[in-house]
Amino acid sequence: MLLWRIASDIFLTYNLLVHFNPSILPLCPLCEIALESPIHIFWDHFRRGKEVCVTGGPERQPCTMVVRTLHWTIPHYWIWGLPFYLFYSTRSSQFLHERPNQGYLRTLLCHLLYPMRRGVSKSIESYLLWKLPLQKYGLKPDHPFEEDYASCQMAIMPENFFSEWWFSKEGIEFDDNTKLEADVVVLATGYDGKKKLKAILPEPFCSLLEYPSGIIPLYRGTIHPLIPNMAFVGYLESISNLHSAELRSIWLALLVDDKFKLPSVENMIEQTTKEMDVTKRTTRFYKRHCISTFSINHSDEICEEMGWNSWRKKNWFSEAFSPYGSQDYEKKN
Repeated sequence: MLLWRIASDIFLTYNLLVHFNPSILPLCPLCEIALESPIHIFWDHFRRGKEVCVTGGPERQPCTMVVRTLHWTIPHYWIWGLPFYLFYSTRSSQFLHERPNQGYLRTLLCHLLYPMRRGVSKSIESYLLWKLPLQKYGLKPDHPFEEDYASCQMAIMPENFFSEWWFSKEGIEFDDNTKLEADVVVLATGYDGKKKLKAILPEPFCSLLEYPSGIIPLYRGTIHPLIPNMAFVGYLESISNLHSAELRSIWLALLVDDKFKLPSVENMIEQTTKEMDVTKRTTRFYKRHCISTFSINHSDEICEEMGWNSWRKKNWFSEAFSPYGSQDYEKKN
């Protein structure tokens, strides 16, 4: 009972929040009759069973969706009639963003170009708000689109997402009109990759996995400086994981064949720290360790280490305004 009293006092309900903001209406949004309190939520509703379920279909039953963190989603890869890659996935677009190992002049230029970066992000946000009913359903994130892109959390929304699926009063309704009775529906689509890696690593390497910053430091997205004879391919994210993982696999194969040598442990940690610092300054979701805003520069450094030419296109126009893909990293020299 004591634990219940402690939990009920910290559970953020409208009945509690009204003490901090008197303008808040303390009524429960599900029934719009009683005050929303922990007892009302966990007893009054759940004792009535299926009266509390996530609903929102043509029957227009009361609907409450609990989302831990809202993120921007896009319906397709076209923004205001322009291909999406022009905004973030070319050399010219990534020139606006900070990247590791840049000089003082480049750093100054990034500060001067900040309004242009914000303008690109705002333009995409305005298109998404116009195209999708995000505000209508309370799905508009509070952070800029650029932060989701920089943390690889931008997602493609399924076609007709808002019009061709729903929850019924009894639970879930499927495409074939069959129904599954449910009181609570949990959409869990993520997983903690670090826990999986820790589970397969023995000590002391398990403890060193996130040293020294709490994020797994992977040199070239593959080698942990403090864990010998082991490589991680596919953990470090970018906006196109397939071709970046393929390039790192080529890099790893050449490393195993002694085509080049790794730098010292200190230099590898320094390089990964620079990448993490760039991500921290770009997005609040930096712990995902994503390199999408400087992915081309990251691939350039890998190519140079393998002895390849980092500029892979046939002409300067394609180099500046075309996106990079797996076909660009076929061995040519």
